Amino acid sequence: MSTFINVALLGKGYLGSAILTELVNAGFNVTVLGRSDSVKEGLPAGVVFKVVDYASIDSLALALQGQDVAVSTVSKGGMLTQSTAIDACIKAGVKRYIPSDWGSFTTDPAAHSELAGVLGPIFETQRYVIEKARAGEIEYTIFSVGGFTDYFAHLPIAFDYDNKSAELYDDGKHGFSSTSIASIGKAVVGALKNPEATKNRNLKIHELVLSQAQLLALAKKYSPPGTQWNETKLDGKAEFDKALKAAMEEPSNDHKTLQVIKAAVLGGRYANVYDVVDNELLGIPLLTEKDLEARMAATFSS
Repeated sequence: MSTFINVALLGKGYLGSAILTELVNAGFNVTVLGRSDSVKEGLPAGVVFKVVDYASIDSLALALQGQDVAVSTVSKGGMLTQSTAIDACIKAGVKRYIPSDWGSFTTDPAAHSELAGVLGPIFETQRYVIEKARAGEIEYTIFSVGGFTDYFAHLPIAFDYDNKSAELYDDGKHGFSSTSIASIGKAVVGALKNPEATKNRNLKIHELVLSQAQLLALAKKYSPPGTQWNETKLDGKAEFDKALKAAMEEPSNDHKTLQVIKAAVLGGRYANVYDVVDNELLGIPLLTEKDLEARMAATFSS
């Protein structure tokens, strides 16, 4: 049975920082890889930092020597080099690769069919690491985490709190799984502490199943008394089709890609609600509507 001790983290953005915190707290030996020395600022004591070229197998393989697991949280710009990272892991003898996926519907075959021109690098990474695992060269764990709960409270996705407006997709009726950034970090730790049960699997987690209408209702509830909200009703399918057409015309435009994801989630395009989750295996508790309301109240009452 494998035991994971040494973990390399590729990328240290918003999600990567949360995963780093949980890995350190759980006692793993962590090495952070980054493109420049600026990434090492603010790293916890004991964390090793190495500068790498994500486009170079040799550069990555050298930095990955002695690592048991590589966890990738690289942004869209680094997605094209994930096959390089996988090859480097194999060359360095890394046991498991966790790709930068962290999606809501990215393992849904229907999304693979429709969104290859927009999310192709993510889908190709899934295919590549599964192929290498079947050949016995490396293990993988792919995480499906739903929407990031933190984003729905702080960014104008389900609603625009600053401008007190909302564009409701199909009256906001569609449900979608959602997990906080901190709990995603805990889920990674849970997977690494259960190596056999999480080997070569797509793990699905959520803390809550949300809807746009539910989130908007809470935002209204905790708005200042007398606040007027401006609501616009949108057709979910029409908005998705429009967003996809725009993104296909300019696939390198991150904003247009995000609009496709937003329309797919809020418009109920894919399997955005997980009927079966791996929370118990990973030690992630389910939350209640009261928990959600408490978080929203804390956000908007401060």
